[in-house]
Amino acid sequence: MSVELLKKPVLAVFVSVFSLLAALLAAPAPQAQAAERNLVAFGDSVLADPDMGTYLRDRIGGVFDQRPLGVDCPKGNNYAARTGAKLGLPVRDFSCSGAASMSPGPQISAQIDTAIARGALNPSTARVVYATGFNDTYNNANLNQAQIRDKFVRFNRPLIDRIRAAAPNARIQIVGYPTIGDGIHYCLIHAGSSWDRTPLPQVADFENKAQWMQVDLARATGTEFIDMKPSTRGAGMCGSDGNRKWAGLVDFNAGDGNLPLHVNARGHEHIANVLAAS
Repeated sequence: MSVELLKKPVLAVFVSVFSLLAALLAAPAPQAQAAERNLVAFGDSVLADPDMGTYLRDRIGGVFDQRPLGVDCPKGNNYAARTGAKLGLPVRDFSCSGAASMSPGPQISAQIDTAIARGALNPSTARVVYATGFNDTYNNANLNQAQIRDKFVRFNRPLIDRIRAAAPNARIQIVGYPTIGDGIHYCLIHAGSSWDRTPLPQVADFENKAQWMQVDLARATGTEFIDMKPSTRGAGMCGSDGNRKWAGLVDFNAGDGNLPLHVNARGHEHIANVLAAS
């Protein structure tokens, strides 16, 4: 397959896949018990990881039911669920596909509102996972790195402050994205052998911006930043079949996973192990 044939539409594919996973969805979340010692998770589709069938069914249902945008979204056996199991903590996961903090679409603030209203965030909450940023990169493509980093902190610092006020004893961990590309190259097709190694410098720019946006937020709020890049270097979309932790657009070789262009099951298990050991 020609790299040139792939190269033109792939940036649009990246953006459309992330933005497509922006509608939200069904299955009411269980009410948290008062003063429950738990793990509470906020984030976008990279964390939520719904299976595609459930996502699409609930998206259609959400349109007819007029559910609140960004609330009670479908989830998979993601790294929040796996981390809670490893730590022996019940998990209250409010993550939602398409979530953003300074762009149109489902809002991280709505996740926090819901968690507070349901008592999930409370003084006994042991840990909070906060994983967002990528959807805000391509939606603010006109901003340079300094501008987008400043804007991200301005929009997210008040959200972290709200979390801390509701759960003053919790460890708040801003979880970075695992390695996605290999430099400026992204490997979209894995079917028997990798058919491409496509240069996508703009996607690499998004990936880099998201990393530093999160670093800045952790520094500004005195929270922990869990850097997932070092332990996943060489295991992004261009990683070997037995090691790849981020799925390609078409990927038959890397094992189980729910969504294209997202963390696969191997990746979720790896992130959970890092968080549980942190």
